[in-house]
Amino acid sequence: MLISPAVKSNTASSFRCCVALCLLAFSSLGAHAGILHVTLIPSRDNGAYQHVIDAIVARIDEQSQHTIVLKTISLDDFKQHSIKIDQTSDLLIPIGIRATGSVIRQAGNSPILATLVPRSSFKASLKKRAAEIPSPPPRNISAILLDQPISRQLNLTRLLLGNVKRIGIPLGPDSQSLHHEIERTTQQLKLSVEIENIDSAKNLMHQLSRLLDRSDVLLALPDPTIFNRRSVRYILLSTYRKRIPVIGFSQSYVKAGALAATYSSPEQIGKQTAEVIIALQKKPARGFPAAEQPKYFSVVINKQVARSFGYTDLSAEQLARQISQLERKNQ
Repeated sequence: MLISPAVKSNTASSFRCCVALCLLAFSSLGAHAGILHVTLIPSRDNGAYQHVIDAIVARIDEQSQHTIVLKTISLDDFKQHSIKIDQTSDLLIPIGIRATGSVIRQAGNSPILATLVPRSSFKASLKKRAAEIPSPPPRNISAILLDQPISRQLNLTRLLLGNVKRIGIPLGPDSQSLHHEIERTTQQLKLSVEIENIDSAKNLMHQLSRLLDRSDVLLALPDPTIFNRRSVRYILLSTYRKRIPVIGFSQSYVKAGALAATYSSPEQIGKQTAEVIIALQKKPARGFPAAEQPKYFSVVINKQVARSFGYTDLSAEQLARQISQLERKNQ
């Protein structure tokens, strides 16, 4: 990784001339004779955010033939000096929900690649930006999301439970947009799915009970209306009493009582983020990427819950390898 001073190129004229939005908003890449200036903006200066930064730095350091300049600043510093930081950066990388919301809603031209952010939070930040900035100028904004692909979670369910007959999936306001993707994926995998649209938290318990009555396993997707600190105990107790295993969406949910989950660690998200940065520096003309789901992942199993359901010979590492093989086969 080469660290050297650079002068921000004036790209206003090229913005006016470019017709394609991806070229218009990303013409600053490569403007520094091959040097890409990337500013990392963590939501906080510790914990998972630092793990993401460390993974980004480590992966880019391996690519010594590329010229990428990394700079990390605090979220408070960004808020105070956002205009200057935008002008001296080719790419902004907000890390986490707080940083993503703040960076996206600031005016500027530099492309934004948010990371370590749930899909629902990313979409909410885009919606707030549209509401707060009248007629916003063209700007490329994308993300490395935390949400696991539906196919990955369904593959885990199938590998764990064999020929499961009915997979119950509750969808709330933030996840109902996934309805068609779920139906398409389950048809491809030849799985039977029961979907219950949860109108509001007020109707959660009644509608969830109705879904459990026609399900053999419950697949949890990230949606704060359904799965939150207030409801987690009730949901897990209800499913346990009915002998219905839960496939979760995070390590914490498995620790609370779900049978298993696929998840991506901060280090894995950081590695994927670095690979996108490297690709952009190497081929800036290819266009800005669309939002991506996690490429790297692990499986976690609640051993106590597994034993209670009669699963005594499960290997998280083996399950992760099997899922990876299925994904490569279907690419």
